[in-house]
Amino acid sequence: MPRKPLQILILLGSSREDGNSTRLAYAFADGASSRRHAVRSIRVPALQIAPCDGCNECWPAPARPCVLHDDMESVYPLVRAADVLVFATPLHFYTWSVPLKNLIDRLYCLSPDRKRNLKGKHTALLAVAADERLAAFAGLKATSRLVAEYMGWKPLGEVLVTNIAAAGDIARAGKALARAYAMGAKLG
Repeated sequence: MPRKPLQILILLGSSREDGNSTRLAYAFADGASSRRHAVRSIRVPALQIAPCDGCNECWPAPARPCVLHDDMESVYPLVRAADVLVFATPLHFYTWSVPLKNLIDRLYCLSPDRKRNLKGKHTALLAVAADERLAAFAGLKATSRLVAEYMGWKPLGEVLVTNIAAAGDIARAGKALARAYAMGAKLG
């Protein structure tokens, strides 16, 4: 009996519409689509998402995830429906891009202590950096791991690509694109 297709949500953190991390994410999407999984992507910088202000108003109000009213309201149902969350980002000062970080912070209202939470999701991390050192990803990798542990997510893996500075540089990183494709194709 064929398995049910997975619902995959790719959160694109690059401010460039056709940025290097976005192209890496599209390779992942192509691999997942080859296995007939349903893939949806969101360009996070195109959304108006305010940062979490730590008000904790989300805790006593289980009827809605967050008291802030912005584009995150349209993202919550997509995140909840997804089986797999893919975070694709350029490395900005050794961590997520700001738009993607704002989105991740706003998932706090769906943390494991809440009745409505995101436990059990699978995650993948795709990132590019201008830096030539793989060690430049240490902060991002640690943050990604800690967020996944806290949220009760199951990491699928990561594709981290160094020495990607100018627009289009990812095109010369064939092995990294192939790894992203293979990660997507390996799902379910």
